Amino acid sequence: MLRSTKEQYRMQRWRDLSSDPNDPKVMEFRRIAISKARTEKPIADRVTYLCELVRGKSVLDIGVVEHTRDAANSREWLHGHLQRHAARCLGVDVLGAEVGYLREQGYEVILADITQSPLPEKFDIIIGGEVLEHLDAPGMFMKNCAAMLNPGGQLAITVPNPWYINAIVKSCFARYTFVESADHVAWYDASTLLELGQRHGFDLERFTGIAVRGAKTLPTRLLMKLRP
Repeated sequence: MLRSTKEQYRMQRWRDLSSDPNDPKVMEFRRIAISKARTEKPIADRVTYLCELVRGKSVLDIGVVEHTRDAANSREWLHGHLQRHAARCLGVDVLGAEVGYLREQGYEVILADITQSPLPEKFDIIIGGEVLEHLDAPGMFMKNCAAMLNPGGQLAITVPNPWYINAIVKSCFARYTFVESADHVAWYDASTLLELGQRHGFDLERFTGIAVRGAKTLPTRLLMKLRP
């Protein structure tokens, strides 16, 4: 979760300490900042958590199509849940035919590329659910999101976890090299999100993991119970 900031309320930046990003003082400063933002328990359910964040607010949901129009028929379709909890929920995506289909179904969605320019509207909260890892212009995404938030507004981002144990273990073996999705161009963690956000008017308010559900093997179930 990133929060839009005004300069006088901003968190201290690493450049306030040193011009060297690898200075030990800077590294410790970054670790402390992330530690303060990290919650102890992972989120049990991503959709439920995001719905609580948007309840009663004006919301922009970016990347609503989720690859294909069939996603809208799933019980897990994020935008379908968000629009039932928000005071208003505008959806955007870059896939024209799919956006047209959703509009025919009665959803308030528009064709727009947020990496190109911001919308001429302001929102209380912006949801970027599993979007950032697809973008080749993440800085412009952040900059334009900041321009679309009301003062003190929030940007909630969910991304795949590069430190997920399944990805690490599989990548140790050539035949099982982990591939998340063919259209992903980046991995993000708390430190990179904090840095990217601060460059464009945000501070890291909090971050957490999402608990693994439906583990199939006994070793995986035991591991997730011990360290979700």
